[in-house]
Amino acid sequence: MRIQTGDRSLTNNSERDPAVAAAAMLLRLGFAIFAIVLPSAILMSRWVIVVLVPIGAILIILSAVLRGDPFRVLRDLARSLWSVPGLTGLGLVLWAFLSLGWTGQPGAAADKIFKTVGVVVLGLLAIHALPARMRATNLHLITIGVALGALLILASVVAQALGLALLRFPSGTPGRTAIMLTCLGWAAAAWLMIKDRRLLAAILIILVAGVALFGPTTNAIAPMVVGMIVFALAWSSPERVGTGLGTLAAAIILLAPFVALAARLLANVFGLPSDGSLAQFGAWWGHAAAEPLRLMTGWGFNAAHAAREAGQMPVTVPISLLTDTWYDLGLLGAIGFAILVFSAMQAAGRSGLEVAPLALAGLAAAFTYAVIAIGAIQTWWMNGMMVFAVVLLSVERGRYRTVRPRAALRGTAQPAAPGEVTDGASAR
Repeated sequence: MRIQTGDRSLTNNSERDPAVAAAAMLLRLGFAIFAIVLPSAILMSRWVIVVLVPIGAILIILSAVLRGDPFRVLRDLARSLWSVPGLTGLGLVLWAFLSLGWTGQPGAAADKIFKTVGVVVLGLLAIHALPARMRATNLHLITIGVALGALLILASVVAQALGLALLRFPSGTPGRTAIMLTCLGWAAAAWLMIKDRRLLAAILIILVAGVALFGPTTNAIAPMVVGMIVFALAWSSPERVGTGLGTLAAAIILLAPFVALAARLLANVFGLPSDGSLAQFGAWWGHAAAEPLRLMTGWGFNAAHAAREAGQMPVTVPISLLTDTWYDLGLLGAIGFAILVFSAMQAAGRSGLEVAPLALAGLAAAFTYAVIAIGAIQTWWMNGMMVFAVVLLSVERGRYRTVRPRAALRGTAQPAAPGEVTDGASAR
């Protein structure tokens, strides 16, 4: 009997193809790095995520090469680039390279562009290298990884509260882990929902919420709260909420300068203290729009970072991916950013009732952090978002059902149609 599994065919009476076995092993190793190693390993060092993420992505890509046509991934990538999000991304990259002509430190900016583009391209290749159907044995790893990372952080918090010299991690790493868990936790919960383990999914989200509330950084609280609100709203109508949420996020990106201008005017009218959050956000407007032309074109890629290093921008001015995008790339960069965010949220809303509410919650948490925190402009965050995208899409590809045999006629079972997977030979 021949069983179709999506990427390959298996025969009951033949031994397994060594190439298929090697591809499965590489895929599991690469996915294990993303799903179970990183949520815990980034507690140990700041550089773990930068080192391990490319390794995991390369292993996943190699698994696709062994699994079939080595050029399939490139063809799929080319097709995805010929779309609105793909063309928008290419336009952003081109605009960033053009902005090197007027940025303050073109050498450092070019180096950062190449690193950023490298991470994005590697992530896209890993996404397209994923098989059409992910095995449950691989996807169980994400629930284990998230639970382990959350338990380690909570145990460290309890140990410090009790004055015990246990689980002392380097400064900064638990905070980054907590932020990552606020995104990955929703993907892990989505897999548990697919497996109809709602109680375990709720427990996992409670663990991650505990990390956000009692963990080492307060920056995880707002993303977690926003994620929970979005999950509740999207539970019954995820497609509509996905479109509405994408529209709201795009509006926040495009209207940020006007909000900052309003904040500056309010701070001046009411005489609010200069160290207040409203006045600080308004101060960003004064630097971003110092020249009207720069509000359109930006000051050049990496200009905000260079200005902070040179002391040209006060340390009180808010720093986030949103503010740096406007400062560096201006209106054109903000439009591209808005289109990409809208497209991602709209696509997540269409991913089905089992996955969409949790996918939207994870994306909303990531967007919230990108709007409010300085960490979103750092290398570890870009790598973390690549991991989140690969894991989330893997969970979506794990949502498939086996097909039961057709009803028997006069006690004789009819053969399954070609390409069907029967209960007796589940692809999982």
